[in-house]
Amino acid sequence: MNKAFFLDRDGTLNVDYNYVHKPGEWAWCDGAIRALHWMKEHQYKIIVVTNQSGIARRRYSEQDVQHLHRWVDKKLAQRDIYIDDWYYAPYHPEYDTHKEYSPKDRKPGTGMFEKAAAKHEIDFSRSYMAGDKITDLKPAIELDITPFFIRSRHEPNQDKQWLRDHNISTLNNIGQVINILKG
Repeated sequence: MNKAFFLDRDGTLNVDYNYVHKPGEWAWCDGAIRALHWMKEHQYKIIVVTNQSGIARRRYSEQDVQHLHRWVDKKLAQRDIYIDDWYYAPYHPEYDTHKEYSPKDRKPGTGMFEKAAAKHEIDFSRSYMAGDKITDLKPAIELDITPFFIRSRHEPNQDKQWLRDHNISTLNNIGQVINILKG
């Protein structure tokens, strides 16, 4: 079984400018490239799990998201870094009333994690999750994945008591996660 690093996208890998869906809108978060390199060096599967309600809201298309992910893959390949898989959840309860997309995939649901585990033979108990919202981390708690909370523009709206109750570290960026794991 493989170990994995599950990563939220907006606010964890890239700066969350709200509905990022074009290459020109992408800016790496501090420490992201270094962290991805470390993950690969240490043989983690790198799995991005991202809610993309902008699709259900009709702000952009699935093709736009796929194009952006291919663009990021090309940029990372220039550094010999590879994302093992990208999972995105277009569903949003207010905008996908006909359930065109799977509600179970949207975090805090576990759908994207379960799909990745089946495809990549992932052992959750040897894996990590980093995200900037509690909804990113709830699936980690449910699945026995070690979570890390990353500060972003969403931090003021997150339940700090929930984070304390679950003994979840709060860090400034994904690079700090790696510093902790290095010891």
